[in-house]
Amino acid sequence: MSTAPSTSAAAPASPIAREDGVDERLFVASVEKAMRVLESFDRDNQALSILELNDRTGLGRSATQRFVYTLHRLGYLQRLAGAKTYRLSAKLVGLAGTTLGGNAPLQHAWPNLVELARETGESISWVELDGDDIIVLGNIPSVHPVSVNLPVGSRFAAMPASSGQVLLAHLPDATLRVRIAAMPASVRARFGDRDDDEILSFFTKARAQGHSMTEKNLGQGSVSISVPVVDGRGQTIAAINLSTLAARHDAHAVRTRLLPLVIQTARDLIAA
Repeated sequence: MSTAPSTSAAAPASPIAREDGVDERLFVASVEKAMRVLESFDRDNQALSILELNDRTGLGRSATQRFVYTLHRLGYLQRLAGAKTYRLSAKLVGLAGTTLGGNAPLQHAWPNLVELARETGESISWVELDGDDIIVLGNIPSVHPVSVNLPVGSRFAAMPASSGQVLLAHLPDATLRVRIAAMPASVRARFGDRDDDEILSFFTKARAQGHSMTEKNLGQGSVSISVPVVDGRGQTIAAINLSTLAARHDAHAVRTRLLPLVIQTARDLIAA
């Protein structure tokens, strides 16, 4: 008796996942490395040499040079005339503009933010969460010559910032404790010598109050207040931030005069 050959297909290969959950079969490492080069530039490091980019990316000098050359040829990096340094090119503005233009909640909120800035005279920002960071996606500068400047694209650690605290406040305490424990030393230092319970209290307080306020010593001292923006389903999607100087508004004045205006703006967005 002849036996028919087996027609059963081989079992599909299991996804090859790293500890961080990334499927190695789909992940393009070279793209990640190119993004490392682009993300090396920030407000304080707008022009960088290949050596500096190598130090910031850890890719190795040869690899860094190849990625810089490719990004330069594609128009995403610009080489400064007479120097061996590069900066991000205006071509990236188009990508950023597409992102911001497609942010419907921000576009909807913009007239309200303009009115809040006019009424307070202070810097007003639309802030969203991006992983462990917050990023400023919209900003109306203060009318005052000396003020807190938060240009669009500014990125900060979320946990110590007032905007980050209202954006994370809805998370369960157990999840917040995990994030607190995982904070880099440089970020945790912003909380001074507070223990985990004391740090957690910043978030539980923001959750109960519906806002967060932080004070920083930046020359004249700054005061930052943030209020969450929620969508129709009650999900926190952004924060409205007002930043001022203590020389103009101390903490009491911020709470009694400015905070109610920010809260009302966020409420108006829910009702609209």
